[in-house]
Amino acid sequence: MTLKVAIIAVVLIALSGISFGAVAQSTSNWVTAVTITDLTGNSAVQPSQPLLAGHAYNVTMTITVPFTQSTSDFSPQINSSLLPHGAFFWYVRTPNYPGYNRTTFASGSHTVNLTQIAGTLVLSGVFTVPLNLTTITGPGLNFTRHVTLNNYPAVTVSVWAQGSPLERSKVGQITVTVEDQTIQTYLTTYQQKSTLLSSGQINSAYSGIVNSVLSEAQALYSLGLPAQGTNLLNTLNPSYFPSPPNTTTSNALLAGVAVAAVVIVLLAILILRGRGKRGYSTGVVSEVQKEMALLEVTAAKYDKALADRLKALRDRLGEAD
Repeated sequence: MTLKVAIIAVVLIALSGISFGAVAQSTSNWVTAVTITDLTGNSAVQPSQPLLAGHAYNVTMTITVPFTQSTSDFSPQINSSLLPHGAFFWYVRTPNYPGYNRTTFASGSHTVNLTQIAGTLVLSGVFTVPLNLTTITGPGLNFTRHVTLNNYPAVTVSVWAQGSPLERSKVGQITVTVEDQTIQTYLTTYQQKSTLLSSGQINSAYSGIVNSVLSEAQALYSLGLPAQGTNLLNTLNPSYFPSPPNTTTSNALLAGVAVAAVVIVLLAILILRGRGKRGYSTGVVSEVQKEMALLEVTAAKYDKALADRLKALRDRLGEAD
């Protein structure tokens, strides 16, 4: 982890008082079936699929009430952090359920009350996940953390004795995972970039660089900075990593550089011996030295000792002039 990331980590640890833990599950569960539909994306949500901040959802549940307790009510409740989608939160799919009273059913509220009568109730809760549900902005800081909410209690069903609404027992809960688009973009990008070596898109000679970037990106992601992690991952572009020459190619290239250097030096010496005009010879030497400098750059990529030797020859050529 770089010093910059380490400094951010220290700051974020100080802000980590906000946490999102799962609520303990009840031994009894009246919620026997659940289907979730993404109304924004017009698609069914699979059991392992997270909800996306900014999207609207329809959660349809079957509530099976095991016995009648006429002095008790039960209350399905949508998490108070979730926003309405449309005019109402709740829609009753089985209005013939005997514990349902149309006149007292507050469909526009987060919480609705029904009388506890044995039977089956099918109920739909419709809500929007707010965009800021997965973000935390630290006081005095110019960045925002993005956090995945695991075991987030979207809907809770509780039962309570009439007249004692504060004494509730949980009899069912629907928990979900919530992410945002920034997090999902990072996860998708990381999945793509993590296969560049194994798929051969980037030569294994660069594995040290690639693995270092992947590790650094994960460190940023774990700090709640997926956008910065994505930017770092995008530097792993296969076009930035040319295939390194093999041993045979390297040897042939170095041999060619050496031969070219010798030829240039010999040619320069012959010209110096055969020409009497100093201005002309000086110009030739200058051109030869430029060629030598280019060869030094090429050699330096593969053999520093050879590059140093070429520089020494270039310097001596200047002295001979």
